[in-house]
Amino acid sequence: MSRSFVCKMVVAVVAVVFSVGNARAQFTIQRRQPEQREEVKSDPYKAFGGFVDNHIQNDYYDHAAWLAERRRIRKQRNTLEIQTTFQTSALQFENWTAGGNNTFSGLATLFMRHQFKHKKFASDLTVNARYGINYIDKTPFKNVDELKIKELLSWDIQGSWSYSVTINFRTQFTDGRVSRTDETLKSAFMSPGYFDVSGGFTYAPKGAPYKVTLSPIAGNMVSMLDERLYEQGLNGVPAGEKVYSMIGPSVNVSFDQHFFKKKLRYRSTLYGFTNLASPPTVRWDNTVDVNLSKYMSIQLYGVIYYLHSASPKPQYQYSATVGLSYKFKNK
Repeated sequence: MSRSFVCKMVVAVVAVVFSVGNARAQFTIQRRQPEQREEVKSDPYKAFGGFVDNHIQNDYYDHAAWLAERRRIRKQRNTLEIQTTFQTSALQFENWTAGGNNTFSGLATLFMRHQFKHKKFASDLTVNARYGINYIDKTPFKNVDELKIKELLSWDIQGSWSYSVTINFRTQFTDGRVSRTDETLKSAFMSPGYFDVSGGFTYAPKGAPYKVTLSPIAGNMVSMLDERLYEQGLNGVPAGEKVYSMIGPSVNVSFDQHFFKKKLRYRSTLYGFTNLASPPTVRWDNTVDVNLSKYMSIQLYGVIYYLHSASPKPQYQYSATVGLSYKFKNK
């Protein structure tokens, strides 16, 4: 084999190797132009189990837009309403020959409702608080004192029906006396305290102003926790005991509706319980709010209450007041 032939073969092999290498280099460094890139479509909220790492940065994620969307979803799922009122009245006499007592009275109320709905689960929490005091010739006396909390948890079954758990709690804020002139203690915080837990079914048609909850199994507890009172055997709690409980069926009916272009609102709750061995317990609360202006309202309130262990006769309470009001609702 001649030397010239060998040189030609070496030159040919080197040429082939370099031509293949160049082809590879051209393929590996090829890049698409920016305008040809496809947008990466992803839901940042679904990443990491529903939470977004704020340190993740890319050209297609707008954190401000994500926060705005989260606020929209949160508002869609949550409804918050707060209503407060304050009413006062005064009557003053100076050298009035016909006589009379100088009086001043004040009543403050709070109504709060929070509703949460996500898929089949729903929560409906309401808080009602009322506190009133009056002065007659500079002698104070509490005449209204009540705190009520109700929680309804439900899980949709089909149509307007759902499984539900209802929790009711009711007590007062401060000590209660027999009368203005009799300082004998008759009640205190959690003395009595009423606590009810029930499980059953709730019927609530979409868009309807009412809910009906039927509970085949319910527990009703009355407490007298104050050391000054539990030895007296009040409100159906045996003397010397702090809690008395019963088991039986219960029913809860609630109604909440606006009328006359939201100038008038009627709220009502009806609760009934029986242990099948004693007279039933029934409480019916009714509230009518009339909006006079943005910050003025009339409130009518009435309660019918029957608890045989506390009194063999039905108890009544009603009031009509005019005063300042403030309302907040997120939607």
